[in-house]
Amino acid sequence: MRKSMAFFSVLSHILYGVIDLNKRFFVLSLQASRTQSTGLVFCAVLFICGAIAGTVSAGLIHDGATLRHYLESYLASFSGASASKPALFSAVVTNFKYQLLTVFFGLSVFGVVLIPLLSAARGFFLCFSISAIVRLFGGRGVLLSLSIFGMNTLLTLPCFFIIALTAYSASLSLLKRALPGSFKPAAELVDRRMLLSCGLCFIVLFFTAVVDTYLTAHLIALTASHITS
Repeated sequence: MRKSMAFFSVLSHILYGVIDLNKRFFVLSLQASRTQSTGLVFCAVLFICGAIAGTVSAGLIHDGATLRHYLESYLASFSGASASKPALFSAVVTNFKYQLLTVFFGLSVFGVVLIPLLSAARGFFLCFSISAIVRLFGGRGVLLSLSIFGMNTLLTLPCFFIIALTAYSASLSLLKRALPGSFKPAAELVDRRMLLSCGLCFIVLFFTAVVDTYLTAHLIALTASHITS
């Protein structure tokens, strides 16, 4: 009983954090400058294009047996005697890779192109994975996709776009400074309010890695026991 109450208490706090984070992203989107809004539109449009491409690509897979074997091996690592111990470092790397790449691209004039392309890759791999699981496992695959990607995506995706918003703006400012006859003070490259939001996002990403390690892993194991049985 106490474990159940503790679980629902943790879950309620996570849901509150998800709602607050998405509300913050919505407010920042409304307050964004024209430059930031342009970057957000590019990233959002390419994310959707990548998501569509990923969904279509998953439907074109011919070697379903190999993919099914891979997914069943992946699920087996969460349940039974072969279950592996939670790896926090691996979860941190997984959750931070896109965001750190976004920050790195934002330090270059090429980030104006690379950040939207990274957004497209984010949408592609996310929707490809979800679509492949649903295609292989049918209705049960929906529940499995939710257990694997649901909570993580609700927390990390707003963080990705908030960081992309800031990185794109910084990259575009660097590009404008690089043009002949133009100059913009370094202090104006990035808005302090956006930097604070990015800092909070990295805290949320680490928290999400902890959730993935110790909570999501149990959800996957629970779902896997129903699918593979």
